[in-house]
Amino acid sequence: MKTETFSGTVENAYGEKLPTPVRISGSYEAFETFTEVQAANEVPSNDEIVAVVNAKRKANARAKATVEALDAAGITKPDPNSPEVLRKTLIRNLMKAKGLEESQASQIVDGLMAA
Repeated sequence: MKTETFSGTVENAYGEKLPTPVRISGSYEAFETFTEVQAANEVPSNDEIVAVVNAKRKANARAKATVEALDAAGITKPDPNSPEVLRKTLIRNLMKAKGLEESQASQIVDGLMAA
């Protein structure tokens, strides 16, 4: 086993945006081999394995169905390297850096791009 650490910030909690982000950090003991998992008696049951595999398959099928439905509706994914997308992203990120909420920045950028 080895000690793994993590850190990050919490910006929303209990369905509400926090006035200021809260920093979190911690650690846990991570398994390095299947033998360690077996020794700790933490091997998933067959039902747990089936649930994990089915969740993965459902997520993949949902993503594929979403792309197919969007394509059929004539909605295509924009090229992230196109000048229009880069310009929109740059302006939105600058506005967010100046303290605007993402939703406000997006509304302003969408208004600018439509004009």
